[in-house]
Amino acid sequence: MIEFIMRRRLMVLIGAAISIVIGLISWVRLPIDAFPDASNQQVMILTESEGLGPLDIEQQVTFPIETVMGGLPHVKLVRSMSKTGLSQVVVVFEDHVDTYFARQLVFERLQAAKEQLPPGVEPEMGPISTGLGEVLQYNLQSDHHNLTELRTMQDWLVAPRLRTIPGVNEVNSFGGLVRQIEVRVDPDRLLKYRLTLDEVVESLEANNANAGGSFIIQDWEQENIRNVGLFGSSEDIRNVVLHAQDGTPITIREIGDVVESHMTRLGAVSRDGKGEIVAGMVIMLKGENSKEVVERVKAALPSIKQSLPEGVSFNIFYDRTELVAAVISTVGSALLQGGLFVVLVLFLLIGNLRAAITAAFSLPITALLAFTFMDFGELSANLMTLGGLAIAIGMVVDGSIVVTENVTRHLRDNPNDDRSRVIIRAVVEVARPIVFSIFIIVLVFVPLFTLEGMEGKMFKPLATTMIFAMLGSLIAALTVVPVVLSYLMKSGPAAGESRIFTGLRRRYTRLLNATLNHRKATLIVAVVMFMAALASIPFLGMEFLPELNEGAIAVNVVRLPNASLAGSIKTSEFMEKELLTFPEVRTVVSKTGRAEISEDPMGPEQTDLLIMLHPQSEWTTGRDSEQLVADIQTKLGHIPGIRLAFSQPIALRVNELISGVKSDLAVKVFGRDIDLLKEKAYLIAAVLRGIPGAKDVTVEQVAGFSQLEIIPDRREMARYKLNMADLNGLVETAVGGKVATEMVDGQMRFGVNVRLPIGRRNSIEAINRLLLHSPSGARVPLERVAEIRRVEGPAQISRENNMRRVVVETNIRGRDLGSFVSETQRRLQNISDDLPPGYWLEYGGTFESQQRAMKRLSVVVPMSILLIFLMLISALGNLKSAALVLINLPFALVGGVLSMLLFGITLNVPSTVGFIALFGVAVQNGTVLVTFINQLRESGRPIREAIVEACGLRFRALLMTAATTVLGIAPMVYAVGPGADVQRPLAVVVIGGLITATLLTMFVLPSLYLLFAPRIAVETSD
Repeated sequence: MIEFIMRRRLMVLIGAAISIVIGLISWVRLPIDAFPDASNQQVMILTESEGLGPLDIEQQVTFPIETVMGGLPHVKLVRSMSKTGLSQVVVVFEDHVDTYFARQLVFERLQAAKEQLPPGVEPEMGPISTGLGEVLQYNLQSDHHNLTELRTMQDWLVAPRLRTIPGVNEVNSFGGLVRQIEVRVDPDRLLKYRLTLDEVVESLEANNANAGGSFIIQDWEQENIRNVGLFGSSEDIRNVVLHAQDGTPITIREIGDVVESHMTRLGAVSRDGKGEIVAGMVIMLKGENSKEVVERVKAALPSIKQSLPEGVSFNIFYDRTELVAAVISTVGSALLQGGLFVVLVLFLLIGNLRAAITAAFSLPITALLAFTFMDFGELSANLMTLGGLAIAIGMVVDGSIVVTENVTRHLRDNPNDDRSRVIIRAVVEVARPIVFSIFIIVLVFVPLFTLEGMEGKMFKPLATTMIFAMLGSLIAALTVVPVVLSYLMKSGPAAGESRIFTGLRRRYTRLLNATLNHRKATLIVAVVMFMAALASIPFLGMEFLPELNEGAIAVNVVRLPNASLAGSIKTSEFMEKELLTFPEVRTVVSKTGRAEISEDPMGPEQTDLLIMLHPQSEWTTGRDSEQLVADIQTKLGHIPGIRLAFSQPIALRVNELISGVKSDLAVKVFGRDIDLLKEKAYLIAAVLRGIPGAKDVTVEQVAGFSQLEIIPDRREMARYKLNMADLNGLVETAVGGKVATEMVDGQMRFGVNVRLPIGRRNSIEAINRLLLHSPSGARVPLERVAEIRRVEGPAQISRENNMRRVVVETNIRGRDLGSFVSETQRRLQNISDDLPPGYWLEYGGTFESQQRAMKRLSVVVPMSILLIFLMLISALGNLKSAALVLINLPFALVGGVLSMLLFGITLNVPSTVGFIALFGVAVQNGTVLVTFINQLRESGRPIREAIVEACGLRFRALLMTAATTVLGIAPMVYAVGPGADVQRPLAVVVIGGLITATLLTMFVLPSLYLLFAPRIAVETSD
C-alpha cells in the first residue's frame, strides 16, 4: 500500500487538500454546546386541581396516573410529587427509547387514567426538553407599566412569537399578575334576590358565545349571518341577566361588582432587590443546538420589541451562549497551547526544519479529519468532545513522529539509494507497529461505550472524539506524511540530528548500559515503586465527577411550610440586596414558588436564587469559587427561618431530573406511614449533621402544613336534603373561586372568575356563615351542617415506584463522596436495622451515579487490559513479548497515582478514564520498542547488542512521543474557567503515568527483555 501511495503522490496531496476543505466546512457545521446533555429519557405529567390538598392530590390524581404508567414497556422508574393543587408524575424510560415513542405510550395510558380522575381534571405532558433546556431567561421591564400589563404582554405578545422560532419548544412565563375578570358576588344580594352562586356561573356560561346562522341570498349576492354574543368588555358581563323578578331583570350588576383582578398566584420573580419582575424562560426542544437557538431568539427580540408599547424592553439575565463561549474558550485555549507545545518539541528534538514541519503538518490534518468524522457522527463541539481532542493532541503526532524519524534516519544512512525506495522501506519498517499501537489506543476506549446513565452521556462523546482523532492520525501518518517527506527531505547529512538530541542520546546510552548491568536492582526498585503506589490508592478518595464550574451559583432556599408568597418575596428581595454587596456578583434573580408550567413544583415556601457572576478573570477580591460560596453562606445564614442548599443552575436542574433530588447525596426512607417516615428522616438528618463534610443537610418538608378541614355532618345535611355536591360546589366557588367562562379581547383571552369578596371568605367565622341553598328553598348556614377544624397535614407527598418516601439531602464539601457515603452507611446501620417490615433505606443523588460508574469501570478496565494483551499477541506474534510490553501498565499506574496524590485528585470517572487512555499510550511505546528489538534479533544481532541498538535508534521517537503527549495535555492541568475541573483529573493521570511509563520503557523494559531473552522465541529471517 505504501508503494501504491508513493506512486500517486499528487493524488494524495489533492486528497489532503479536499480533506482540509471538508474538515473546515464540518467545523463550521458542528453544533456547539457547553456540555453533553446528561438528562435521562423521561416524560413528565403535570396535573392541576385547584383547591385539593396534598393527600387528596395523591389519592385522587397521582395514584391513578402512577398505576397505569407502571406497566409501560422499558420503564425504569416512576416517581411522583403531590402538592397543594398539583400532581407531578415522572416516568423514566431506558435511554434507548425514542422520545416521541415514549410520549405516545404515556399519552395512550393517560386516556385510561382520565376515567379515574375527578371531573374537570386534565393531565398534561411537560415540554419535550431536558435539564439543559432553559437556554435563555429574560425579564420585561418598563417604567410605565404595572405587573399585570407586563405579564399580559409576555403571555400574548412575546411568548407566542418566540414559540414559532425553530428549536424553541416552549416559553414559560413566570412572575407578574395574570389578568382576570372577577365577578365579586355579594352573598346578601344573592339572598335578597333568592339566587345561588351556581346560577351566576351558569348564566355567565350561557351568555358568552357567538353563533352562526348560515347565510341569506339576495339576487347575485349572499351574506353570512353571525350572532355576536361573546363578552367584549366588563360592561357586557355586568349586563348578563340572571333572573326576572316581577318583570324586572336581575343582572350581574345587581348582585355584585365586576372588577379587573388577577389569578391566584402560584409564584413570583424578583431581581436585584428592586421588586418583582415578569420573566420569560425559553425552553429548547430536545436535541437542538443551544447556540443556534439562542442566536435565533436574540435576533427576533428587536422585532418583537417594536410591537410592544413604547418604553418596554427586554433584559436578558441568563444566556446559555455565555457559558458555551466560556467552556469553548477554556478547552480551545488548552487545545491551542497544547498544539504549540507539540510543535515546539518537534522542532527542538527532530533537529531538521523540514522534518519538523512535516510532523507538525499532521496536527491540523488530523484535527480536520476528526471534525469531519464528528460531523458525520452527529456529535456537537462541547467540553467533552473538544476535551477529547485536546487530550489526543499530543498522541496524534506519535505515528507521524515515528514515520518522520525513521525516514530521516534511513535517508541519512543511505545517501546513494533511490530516495523514494528508501522512504518506502522506512515506512514499511514501522507501519505494522504504528497500526497496531494506534489500534490498541482505539481499542482501549471501546469499553467506555458500555457506561450508562449520566457518566455514559458525558464520556462516550470524549471517547468517540479520541477514536476519530487517532484514526485520523493513522491516515495522516501513512499517507500524507510520507508524500510530504518525499518532496521536502534530502538524502545524506542534511537529514542529520540536532546537537541537543545527540547529547541526550549519548547520556541515555550510558544510563541504559548501567541499568542493564544492574538489571535485578532496577527491577527491585520498580517493584517497590509499584507496591508504594498500590498502598497509596486507599488515600485517594472517591467521587463521581468534579464539579462543573458554570460561572453561576444556584441557591435553593426553604422556609417553613406555611410561609406565604408575600413574605417569601420580601425575604428574597432582602437576600438579593445582601448578595449584591459581593463585587463578584453581577445580578441576582429569585424565583419563588412555581411557574404556570410547573416542571419544578415548588411551593411559596421555596425560592431558587440564580446568582450570575462576573467572569472569574475580573475578580479582584482574591477569592476563588469555593471561598465565595462559603462567604455567601455565612452572610445569608444569619437570616432566621431559612435553610440554604448551594449548587449551580444546570447541575441543580439535571440532578433533580435524573434522581429527583437537588443535592450530592440523598438518603431515601421508604414506607407507607408518612408520620413514621418523617420521624426516621429527622433521625437520619441528625446523624448526617454529625458527619464531617456534610453541608446543607435538609429534610424534605412533608409536615407542618396548616390547613382548614371542613368536616360535614351527613345527618344534618340529610335533614335539609343537601348532598356533598352542594357543599363542594359552595366551597369551591365561594372561597376558591370558579372560572365560569372567558372574555375574548382580540387574540387575548382572560378568565371570568366568580368569587365572594375577600372579607366574606378569609376567616373561619366568614366561611361558617356561607349559605347553602336547600331544595326546599331554605338557606342553611354552613356551620349547621359542617365543622371547620384547623389541622396540620403533609406539605407534600413524594412517591417512587408506588411507594411513599421522604428524602434527607446533603451536599458534601471538603471531603470525597466515597468515604463520606461509607461512613454514612455505617452510622445509619442501626436506624436501618430498626425499621419495621415494609420500610427500607436507599441512597441516591450523585452517589447513585458514582456507584454505577465505578461498578461498570471495575469490569471495563480489566476488559481493556485483556483487549490490549490480545492485540499485543497479534502484533508481536509472541506471548512472552506481549507480556513484557504489558508490564508497562502497572508502572504507568505508579505515575498516575503519585500525580493524583500530588494534585489532590480523587478517584473519579475522569481520572479512571485517564488511566484507560494512559494504558493505551503506554503500550504504544513498548510495542514499537519490542518490535524493533525483535527485528534486530531476527537479523542475527546478539541480544544485548540488539537491545542497546534498538533503544538508541528508537530513543528520539520514544522521547518525542512522550514529550508531545505530556506537553500537549499540560495546558489542561493549569487551565481555569468553566469545564476545566472536569478535564484536569484526566490530564493529571495521563501526564504522571506517562512519565513513569516512559522511564520504564527506556530502562526497565530493556532490563526485563535481557533477563528473559533466552525464553523469548524470535522468528528467523528465513
